[in-house]
Amino acid sequence: MVRRRINNWYYKKTGNKSISFGLDLVRVYGCLLFTVLGIDACKDVDKKSHLQVFHYNEDVSVTTLDPAFVKSQSEIWIVSQIFNGLVDLNEQLQPIPALAKSWEFSNQNKTITFHLRRDAFFCFPGKEGKPAFKPLKSVDVVYSLSRIADPLLASPGAWIFAEKLDQDLTKAFVAIDDSTFQLNLLKPEASMLNLLATNYGFVLSNAQMNVDNSIIGRHPIGTGPFFLRRWEEDIKLVLRKHPNYHEFDDKKIRLPYLDAVNVSFVKNKQTAFMQFIAGSYDFFNGLEGSFKDELLTDSATLKPKYSQKLKAIIVPFLNTEYIGCYMGDFPNKTNWLKDKNLRKALEFAIDKPRLVRFFRNGLGDAGTQGFTPPILLQNTQYNRMDTAAKSTDKTLTLKTTPSQKAELFSEQEASFQRIKSAKAYFKQSGYARQPQKPILTISTTPDYLDMVVFLQEAWGRIGIKVAIDIQTGGMLRQLRNEGKIELFRGSWIADYPDAENYLACFYSPYHSPNGPNYTRYSNTDFDGLYRNIVSELGDNRADDIAKANDILLADAPVIPLYYDKSIRLFHPWVLGLSNDASNRLILKQVRIKNSLSQTR
Repeated sequence: MVRRRINNWYYKKTGNKSISFGLDLVRVYGCLLFTVLGIDACKDVDKKSHLQVFHYNEDVSVTTLDPAFVKSQSEIWIVSQIFNGLVDLNEQLQPIPALAKSWEFSNQNKTITFHLRRDAFFCFPGKEGKPAFKPLKSVDVVYSLSRIADPLLASPGAWIFAEKLDQDLTKAFVAIDDSTFQLNLLKPEASMLNLLATNYGFVLSNAQMNVDNSIIGRHPIGTGPFFLRRWEEDIKLVLRKHPNYHEFDDKKIRLPYLDAVNVSFVKNKQTAFMQFIAGSYDFFNGLEGSFKDELLTDSATLKPKYSQKLKAIIVPFLNTEYIGCYMGDFPNKTNWLKDKNLRKALEFAIDKPRLVRFFRNGLGDAGTQGFTPPILLQNTQYNRMDTAAKSTDKTLTLKTTPSQKAELFSEQEASFQRIKSAKAYFKQSGYARQPQKPILTISTTPDYLDMVVFLQEAWGRIGIKVAIDIQTGGMLRQLRNEGKIELFRGSWIADYPDAENYLACFYSPYHSPNGPNYTRYSNTDFDGLYRNIVSELGDNRADDIAKANDILLADAPVIPLYYDKSIRLFHPWVLGLSNDASNRLILKQVRIKNSLSQTR
């Protein structure tokens, strides 16, 4: 009965607007729901009101905490509290020292020597809540990275070292002494520091060398700001403060400030959101379509009635939503998408700013600058490999030809200029000359059906007929990988913050299923630039990235729809919470303003 009443408010219709709910009512009935379901958000580590405990919910199961095997955001967020890598990233996503206090390149930039800090300790939970400690040594780094590269382990992160190391891993990973580790590469790798900053670069204790991998996944031992205290799968996970953590703030206070982190696993996002509004969780990541209209304006700001109750962090997110155009051959029919003019017509027919406002409430930027997110093209300081633990101050400005500049127009001009360009490209296409216009097919999952209908209507207005094919996520990926679909909706979330990660999707040797080039795009000039980008030094790399981006803008193998933004909602009592374009969860500098008894 309670649930039915809540749903009645939850799905009230307001005119022609999408379904939303009244959050003021949710606050009251969310509390009632907790009582009915017997949810006690304040037991275990937060029984004492003076403890600083951060609460959040994961709606996705966590199955392992072994850095070699974690893949989902939910798992990465937790292991990043338990482990450190040699390298971390700052808010601008530039590599900075972590367990390595410095490093230098040598041997024509094929060798990186890392100097480890001597005050980092692995935290073993111990008995009766009393943790034990073991100092970090270079043999721990050798053990950890060798696991990732070992083909017998079959880690999904093995790609970070693929074709980069000698097959004899004892030559690739070398412990020079207790505090010096050496990484030997077959050739220079411009993005290696960024790769080591991923979870696959986290350092484990070699005390677990002879332990079964399943044990490592259930009992992780790291040097991070927290250690695992309790884990009931799909119910609750508790992290406790590492009492001997090596980082301090500017006032010489040891981090982290929090005493514990409490993770719940409520799978229903709407229920979890109600609990967040009622105060059971300190922050909430992302917004479901069913309630984003209630909270956000169409320019991605909190509506006035919530701006005093909640705080929000909205930042660019390294995710490009796009439409892929298959450019290979079909066995029994003509592939009209091999015609660049048709692909350009499809792109310019789309009102991208309107799409972002209508479907995302402004949480994104129109995809007008190519596949790679602009934050990686315009705001990234690319690493110089011939300096020690430093990067250049060079800022890359996206270069475009005059014809491309004319096409990257402002929103105010878009209504007229965009359609004019779309029709011009359409008339030049072979498709337009067909007396009986062929029907193209776009494949998508049900979650994006509304958006694809929006695209279908836009294309229809310039004379391009498109049918919609609904597939499950798994089947869509299979058909895409096998080259059996014409148009497909996709998203590309960066594995690491470097333009190389996006450009790899168009490198000819990576034609699917051998890599992420799902469109089967081929361009010899682009391939040459990509090979340079992978190993190039210094300023030339930034120039080549801009040139490669220009080629993709001109050829349009994909249609970028928008560059995503992430949103984090949190309560006013949470201090020090931040976010960046990689959507990491960094809790070591978070505080709870008042005692738990005052905030819950």
